[in-house]
Amino acid sequence: MKTHVLWASVCVLVLIITSFFVQRQQDLKVENLTEKNQILEENIKKMNQKEIEGSASKNKTFFEAFFNYSDADKRFDDVKKLTTKKGLDYAFPSRTNENHTVSIQSELLSLESYSKNIDESSELFLNVVELATTANSVTTNQTLIVQTTMKKVNNEWLVDDVQIKGNG
Repeated sequence: MKTHVLWASVCVLVLIITSFFVQRQQDLKVENLTEKNQILEENIKKMNQKEIEGSASKNKTFFEAFFNYSDADKRFDDVKKLTTKKGLDYAFPSRTNENHTVSIQSELLSLESYSKNIDESSELFLNVVELATTANSVTTNQTLIVQTTMKKVNNEWLVDDVQIKGNG
């Protein structure tokens, strides 16, 4: 009887030790998977941030080209590189091929932008733009609210729509 109890105790002890090691191994696997998951989530956040920064940067570049100019004809060429054909038509709705004869100078004083993702290849921006425009030696300051839609074309963010929503 003592030997049966001893064998049963040894078997229970071996079973407890085995289950401890199996449990510990499972815990290590879970910890490892949790760490990998956190790394992947951080990488996804970084990639999304780069996408947002990319579209925001291009949106800012568009406004700098659109409002910082002293040559209206050069302005058109600079903006053309940053827009889709549709966006260019919205930015210059009454564009003619004639060269400008009036001297107009514009300066972007400040830009504040708010964005909302539409989908993975489109983003909507609401922009508060302060600018100074000088024509015939008279300078006028304006505040405009401008909506832009950025569209990803061939992995490059371009302005696809420009609408003035109001002025301040």
